[in-house]
Amino acid sequence: MRSFKLLTATAFALLTMVFLASPTRSHAQEPRYLHAISNLRQARAWLQSDQGPNNADARNRAIDEITKAIIEVKKAASDDGKDTNFTPPPDARGGGIGPVHSAFDLLGVAFEDVKFGYDNPRNAGLQERAKQHIGEARRILGSIIHQQ
Repeated sequence: MRSFKLLTATAFALLTMVFLASPTRSHAQEPRYLHAISNLRQARAWLQSDQGPNNADARNRAIDEITKAIIEVKKAASDDGKDTNFTPPPDARGGGIGPVHSAFDLLGVAFEDVKFGYDNPRNAGLQERAKQHIGEARRILGSIIHQQ
C-alpha cells in the first residue's frame, strides 16, 4: 500500500510538471537560416562555375557579397543554436537559363528566408547586414542580366 501511494504521488508530480511547464517555441528548430545558407552557397557555386570573360569583375563582387552574407547568416544561425554544418539541400535552380540567372533566383529565395527568419535581439543586426549583402549581390547580378 505504501509503495502504491508513493508511485501515485510521483506520477501526479510528473503530470503536474508536464502540464505546468510553459511550452517555449524553439527557434533553433526553424530551418530558415539553414535554408538560406544552402541557397547562398549554391548561388556562389553557380557564379564560380561561370568562367566567361564577360562581367568577371561584377561576378567577383557578387561572390564577395554572397560570402559576407553567408558569414552573417552563419553567425545568426549559431547564435540561435543551429548547427550550420548541416543544411538542407538548396532549391533546385538551373536549367538552361544560365548561372547568373540561377544565382539571382537563389539569392531571392535566400533573402526571403533571412527576412522571415527569427531575429534574435542579441544578434546585433546580423539579419539586417545579411539582407544588405544579399541585396547588393542581387543588384550586381541584376545589372549583369540587364546587359545581356
